[in-house]
Amino acid sequence: MALSLVRSFWRVAAVGALAVVACGGGDDATVSKAPEGAAGDAGTGPAVAIEQFEFRPGEVKVAAGTTVTWTNEDTVAHTVQDEGELFPESDDLAKGQTFSFTYETPGSYPYICGIHPYMKGTVTVS
Repeated sequence: MALSLVRSFWRVAAVGALAVVACGGGDDATVSKAPEGAAGDAGTGPAVAIEQFEFRPGEVKVAAGTTVTWTNEDTVAHTVQDEGELFPESDDLAKGQTFSFTYETPGSYPYICGIHPYMKGTVTVS
């Protein structure tokens, strides 16, 4: 009986996941999700696309004071999460939504998708 319940759970989970993918995972509204204390607006610096479960480009080089904006182009939710303590993880980003952060201090800043941690990128600030 327990095995039957486990199989039923996974069937329902799989159908739900397929429904989200088929429906596009949300609307196409663009919202800025900049963390508190981050200056700058979406679109004022380099753009990073989140598509096909990758950050593109995977490495961005910017000058201090530059705002980087990530836009989710996938039909599933993604986040942007600094691997250090530079900024908190973004909210879940549906397709078309953006997250922006202004890098003030020179250094190398690796980040991941908090939902899919195998997705990695780096912002290098000079």
